[in-house]
Amino acid sequence: MSIENYKTNNTRLYALSIIALSLSLILGYVEAMIPINVGIIGIKLGLSNIVTLISLKILTVRRTLIINILRLIILGILFSNLVRFIISLSGFALSFIAMAFATKQLNFSIITTSIVGGVMHNIGQVIAVSFITKNISVINIIYLYIVIGIISGLIIGIISNTCYKSISKVIIE
Repeated sequence: MSIENYKTNNTRLYALSIIALSLSLILGYVEAMIPINVGIIGIKLGLSNIVTLISLKILTVRRTLIINILRLIILGILFSNLVRFIISLSGFALSFIAMAFATKQLNFSIITTSIVGGVMHNIGQVIAVSFITKNISVINIIYLYIVIGIISGLIIGIISNTCYKSISKVIIE
């Protein structure tokens, strides 16, 4: 249940939003500093998604979207170029819509929502790359990226679920 359904003041919601944005930026920074070289281009675990998944559980979709757009813009300015930003934004857009729907409408667990988000993020990025490169054959690797999305989604989902169980008792009182 969303914390915004409880009687709470705007100051608390803003504070939680700023904390979520800050944690998301820190996790994005940490991930940008850790090189993952598994022989596949663009593979990241998606640590910032921990904050997104928990925010979708305790905040509204609108507030979570604002936090994530700010994160994308700030991290994009700090660690990216225009092409990488567009690819990242494409993956985010598709995954966020899917995760918001899975969480708020279908009441999926955090772990299942994370897997859905990981898969949709990778699909969105592969589609964006195929448009940017004007090469539809890039789509041929989508199956590999779906498997990677499932694995990373499962890992992030387990971490997010553990964190959510710990902090939901403190935040929602």
